[in-house]
Formats: sequence, C-alpha cells, structure tokens
Amino acid sequence: MKTGIIFSTTLAALGIGILQTGCESKKKAEAQYHADSLQSDKIAYDTVYKSEEIAEPVLAASEKHFNTAVKYLDEKDYPKASAEISEGISAIRKEGAQDKGALKAEFTQSVNHLQQLQKQAEKGKLTSADLKKGFWPAEMMVTHYKIEEWENIPEFEVKSNDHLRAVLDGLERKTADTEASAKQEGKRLIDETRTLLKKTERGADADAKKAQADLKQQTAKLKAYIRKNI
Repeated sequence: MKTGIIFSTTLAALGIGILQTGCESKKKAEAQYHADSLQSDKIAYDTVYKSEEIAEPVLAASEKHFNTAVKYLDEKDYPKASAEISEGISAIRKEGAQDKGALKAEFTQSVNHLQQLQKQAEKGKLTSADLKKGFWPAEMMVTHYKIEEWENIPEFEVKSNDHLRAVLDGLERKTADTEASAKQEGKRLIDETRTLLKKTERGADADAKKAQADLKQQTAKLKAYIRKNI
C-alpha cells in the first residue's frame, strides 16, 4: 500500500513536471513568435521607410567641388579654388548630361559662365560670392532634371521616395543663400512636398493614392519655381 502511494505520488509529480515543461515550451514558442513578428515588421518598415533613417544627405559631386572652391576663395587660395571649379564643371556636365528638356540651352550657357569664372579664379579676381551666384543656376537646373527623373520612376519602387527626398534635401540647401522671397517660397514648397511624401507612405490606401496624385502636381510646382528663379 505504501509502495502504491509512493508510485502514485511520483506519477503525479511527473505529470506536473511534464505539464510545467509543456507550458514553458509554449511560452517560449509564443515569445519567439512574437519576436519574429516584430523583426518581420521592422524589416518591412525599414524597407518602406528606409530613407527616414538616412542620417546625412549625400551631396552631388559638383556641389562638393563648388563648396570647396568657395572655401578656398575665402582663404585667397586661388590655384586650389580654380582646380576645384574645374572639377565642379566636369561633374556638373555629367549630372546634366541626360537632360534633353527645355532648360538644356540655359544649362549650357550656365556651364560656359562657370568656365569664365574659373578663368577669373586663375587670375585671382574671383570672390566666393560671385562663385555662389555663378554655380547656383546650373545646380538648380540639375535639380529640375532630377525631379523629372523622379517622375519616371515607378511609384511602387522604394527608391522613388528616396530619390525625391534627396532632391528636396538638395533643393533646400541650394535655396539657403538666395534672396528672402525666393527662399521663403522654396521652403514652403519643400515643406508641402515632404508632407505629401509622408502621406503616400503612411496613409490608408485611398489616401496614399490621392497623396501620390497630389505629389505629381506638387513637383510640377517645384519645377516651375526653379524655372522662375534661375
């Protein structure tokens, strides 16, 4: 009788142990499933909105060279400034090479003007303010082309949003030193475009489609702004 009690107690303990082990396994499985789901959501989110995690905008090659040339001009280092302007001209020609639109003639004229500025730098007769004023139109024309490039990227591609966000970052930098009225108008258009861009990413299906259509109209306004101010 005593042996039977011990055996029954052992079975009961074993059953409880198995039950506890099963519960723990279930909890672990549920926790792992939850973790996997969060990871999947994060991957999906990062894929769709990955451009929001970009810490710094990437400068165009021409912009880098011209900005460096401005620095050298402020330091009165004309040989280095001239060399950077020359590199900037080569870079901006490549950046605008695909543009076959209405601004092609204006772009060519602007590049020719930059060549004249480079010669002035060689002679030590160019100021940083004159260079900024000189390269601004060509940079804006390249931005105009980049907007047109965005208009030809399929809407469902993630890089579409990345491309437009980079364009807006560049346009914001380029309008920073312009006159107050143009700067104010540019800032307003850029902010409006960024708001619509977020709506295309985060809105419900119908809202996102409307925002995408509105975005096309908004980029037409950006191009008109550029044409008016070059």
